[in-house]
Amino acid sequence: MDFIRDYFTNQDITGVFSALGVSLKTTFLVLVIILVIGCVASAVEKITTFIISIFLGGAFALVFCNYITFPGVILHELSHALVALLTGAKVTEIHFFKLGTPIGYVTYHERGPRFIRALQSSLTACAPVVFGSVVALLLIDVLTKGSYSVGVTVLLVYLIISVIDHMTMSIPDIIYFFKGIWALAAFILTISLIICLNCIQP
Repeated sequence: MDFIRDYFTNQDITGVFSALGVSLKTTFLVLVIILVIGCVASAVEKITTFIISIFLGGAFALVFCNYITFPGVILHELSHALVALLTGAKVTEIHFFKLGTPIGYVTYHERGPRFIRALQSSLTACAPVVFGSVVALLLIDVLTKGSYSVGVTVLLVYLIISVIDHMTMSIPDIIYFFKGIWALAAFILTISLIICLNCIQP
């Protein structure tokens, strides 16, 4: 995305030490942003459910937030499963809809060396936040840069609401996020440092 390229090119990177400094700052910002977005999305989901329940009843609020916004549920669980698979974990169950709470979930077994297992834990936990943010931004970009019929506009708005409603981090997600945060920090730092070293100004 353009804003990522602009972020690094606008940094004052003149040598190895400044590259390391920018990389450390970037790593901290990325981790904080992921956590904040996940927690804020969770709070928004709860507030939305509460407001809907006041006007339309608790049963409808749960149906709306859990079933009517099903595209968000599917993206949320697929994000967990895909990242778990890509990082080498063994996915054992994927459920999109079931009665009760949670309505969807993914179970997996961590595999590999300690660093890889920690990375699986942290990345899988925050996957819906990352994927949800990217998809929501893309949909918003499509919505704001085009001229569509009422039906298509309503569909895009519905998809955006569905995705945002489920780009959340539950308490277990937050626990697993922090469980492997040291590995995720090292991973982000390495990628950021490689980019920064390529952006050193002569």
